[in-house]
Parts: sequence; structure tokens; C-alpha cells
Amino acid sequence: MQKWIEMQSERLAAFFGRPLDTMWIDDKAVMPEISTEMEQHLGRLNFEWHIIPTNEAMPLNEAYYDRLYLRRSPNFSSGRIHSKSIRNMFEAGHARHQGQVIAVETTLKPKYLPGNNQAYGTQYGFDSTADPLREYLDHGTRYAHNYTSLRNLGERVNQDLRSRNLLPNGYRLTLCPPVVFNLIGNVFHPEWSKTESLELGFYRDDHGNATCYAMGSNEPGDFSYVHEVETHAEWTHLGFRTALLPD
Repeated sequence: MQKWIEMQSERLAAFFGRPLDTMWIDDKAVMPEISTEMEQHLGRLNFEWHIIPTNEAMPLNEAYYDRLYLRRSPNFSSGRIHSKSIRNMFEAGHARHQGQVIAVETTLKPKYLPGNNQAYGTQYGFDSTADPLREYLDHGTRYAHNYTSLRNLGERVNQDLRSRNLLPNGYRLTLCPPVVFNLIGNVFHPEWSKTESLELGFYRDDHGNATCYAMGSNEPGDFSYVHEVETHAEWTHLGFRTALLPD
């Protein structure tokens, strides 16, 4: 684990231009205890472990947004009636993950074609068996889901992995959060930006209410597209990737 932490720290330090001795992990962060069997199974589900920098090491300030959200929309920081700005929602939601060790699913996202026919796992998406979550899905692909089907998916996967002792203690599977998607894509997986289809992510407010976002790329090498999803009709063309987050 120490060698892995050093490798992750080196990548983050190089990308952000920070000293190698920067403390990226919170002192109270949960360090996952992973057996060999667990590691192998999570690898088959395409989970990859990452450090999310602490707020002290990498705050979500103007410099951060200028670097990782270069082509953010003009209303990104604008508040709305009865609603916070996207920026404020991101900072409040991301605060729960800063300084933590999490796992992000790296399954290849295809382009979206009409009819909900494209499956995750290959570049063109014709082979539905390539999606490692296919046995848990209510229907064939990751598109055209809604709140109920995604909630059922999470419950199904978490219950199954826990019953088989394949989920680290203190972790749960959920949708990949927006700022995590942007960070990991920029630093470790630029190939995610080569498909223009969007993915679904969300943050919860202090009352537990979820605000959903369509997130993705404006062009290759860019991860700054984000749009608040307000109606279920907007979910039709959105895929999703998952993450393992501390409870």
C-alpha cells in the first residue's frame, strides 16, 4: 500500500506541479483492507484505487477551476432562486471525498446511439457481455435508467459483494461523483474524453436530497462539461460509471 501511495502521489504532484512531499491523504482517512480474492474480483469489475487530494493540498479554488474546468459554462458559479450554484454544490459535495482513498470504475464508455443499444466495455459498444455490471442491470445497457433502477442497482451490487466478502469494510458502491470523474479523467484517464456521450453523477445536500448532473467532455482532453439534470427525460442519453466510496 505504501508503494501505491507513493506512485499516486507522484502522479498528482507532477500534474498539479506540487512538491513530492505534499500530504494528499487525510490523517483520518479510511485505508481499505483488501484481500487477494477481493482485489482480483474488484479488478474484474474494473475498479481502480485512487487518492483524492485533501482540501489543504488541492483546494477547489479559482486556479483549480481554471485548470480542470477550463471550458465551464458562464453560469457555473451563478446562484439560482432556491438553489446553489453548481460550483457551490460541487465544493460542498466534494468535501466528503477530499483526503480519502476511493476506487473508480474504469470500464470503457462507448458512444450513444438511438435505441439504447450501446453497452459499456468496448469502443463501439456492441458486445453487451463486455460490461462487468451486466448481471446486475435491470435492462441491457447503462442508458435510459432512472432513479429507481439506479437505486436498485446499487442495493443489488452492494448486497452481493458484501455477502461474498468482496467489498472492503466501510465502503459502498455508488455513482462516480462529478468532481472525482473530472479529476481522475484529467490525471489518469484522458481516453475517457474521446467519446462524447455523457455520464450521470450526483451530490446530496445537507438534507439528503440529490442533485444530478450530466458530466463529460467538450472535446478530447477536456472534462469540463457539466449540466444540472432537472427532469427524468434528460436521463435517457446518460450512461454512468460507478465508484467505491467510504461510508
